[in-house]
Amino acid sequence: MSEDKLKIERIHKGTVIDHIDAGYALTILNLTNLDESPNLMTIGVNVPSKKYNKKDIIKIEGVFLNEIQMQQISILSPNATISLIDDYKVIEKIKVKLPKLIKKLILCQNTTCIVNSQKEPISSEFLVLEEKPLKIQCVYCDRIYKLDEIIFASKEKKEKKVKQRIQI
Repeated sequence: MSEDKLKIERIHKGTVIDHIDAGYALTILNLTNLDESPNLMTIGVNVPSKKYNKKDIIKIEGVFLNEIQMQQISILSPNATISLIDDYKVIEKIKVKLPKLIKKLILCQNTTCIVNSQKEPISSEFLVLEEKPLKIQCVYCDRIYKLDEIIFASKEKKEKKVKQRIQI
């Protein structure tokens, strides 16, 4: 490896989230609650990329993502790949896929939407209109949201809003 490249240490067992849209690594950590893990973590922000110009990368030792965390990542960064590592080798590589219908992960902010009614036990559902840039529509009230308007629902933390990425 040439001296002008940054060497990020390999992990023995865990997960590598690669090809994250530049500026979203910390938001992904917060949203998926990985930021609360006591495990060794390496985070690269604005890493040079031949394919995307810049990208973020997260390596976390001893942690494997669940389906909900993968869906959250797909909403924020549909180009991301998730590699499962065992004994320093990639045992599985998963390209995240943004579902056509997002259920329960996002809150509708329309106070008159039926999902916000205390009388009806209805979970939110959003139809994906566009992937890049993200545009989704509430199935019940038809309100349309862009990525920076989305508020994620989270069991541990009441709600999480997508943080704007900082471009310098």
